[in-house]
Amino acid sequence: MKRTLCTLAISTALSCSLTYAGSSTTLSIGGTYSEGDYGTETTTSTYYLPVVATYQKSMFSTSVTIPYIRIDSKGSFTWTSVGPVPTLPSKPADLQTAVNSDPFSSSNPTSTSERTTTEGLGDILLNTAYTFVPTRGVYLKTSFIMKVATADEEKGLGTGENDYSLQADLYKPVGQSFVFGTVGYTITGDSDTIEYNDIWYGTLGAGHRLNRKLSIGFNYAYRQPLFDSLDATQTASLFCSYSAKSALKYDLSYTHGFSDTAADHAVTLTVTKRF
Repeated sequence: MKRTLCTLAISTALSCSLTYAGSSTTLSIGGTYSEGDYGTETTTSTYYLPVVATYQKSMFSTSVTIPYIRIDSKGSFTWTSVGPVPTLPSKPADLQTAVNSDPFSSSNPTSTSERTTTEGLGDILLNTAYTFVPTRGVYLKTSFIMKVATADEEKGLGTGENDYSLQADLYKPVGQSFVFGTVGYTITGDSDTIEYNDIWYGTLGAGHRLNRKLSIGFNYAYRQPLFDSLDATQTASLFCSYSAKSALKYDLSYTHGFSDTAADHAVTLTVTKRF
């Protein structure tokens, strides 16, 4: 599910402390540009451009994310819950022992030896959450997230299957600073020929409010691999958030990947309007 794990963690951390403030509707428009070799010999560039509508009333919130995806690559990629996965992984390993056919083989209709661009609507994300306050100054947000298979599987823009996730986010302010963490579990949809791993994921991070409008911070994110043959996804991010006039908020982050399954570099900018 991408919005990236980093983006989800940051948005959760910066919003948890405001969940008591009545009802509101927000609209976010953002974009993530990322590039990396994903264990191959060439660089792949991706653009993930989501529109997110969120309704919040007291401790309850619900949102829908509609993304547009663009993949510029040499060869074939499939967009998954962890981002793009090459059709020819650097560690081809044991896919054939787990399924009847290799989903990332060169016979895939999107495979090519030339650099190509694939783009279109991605999988829609539906999120329902409730925030608890187990003790004063501690916020626990519990979420159910469904990835709806709306992307074109033939183009490699999705897996063609629904995914379901349960997620818990913990946020605690400490003076002008704050710490946060996420743990989640995704049940990944399998097709007739492809069997994905169900995966655990999580983040740990901290930040500091420089003033009422500006916050900065960092986090580390980890996600188990979709296949035993691939590496776990590990990233670290720096972020800043600025609350401007007219109920506008700007979030900017830079993410560096430490594994073949992560982008080498990614930059995300999100603009949010509260109504």
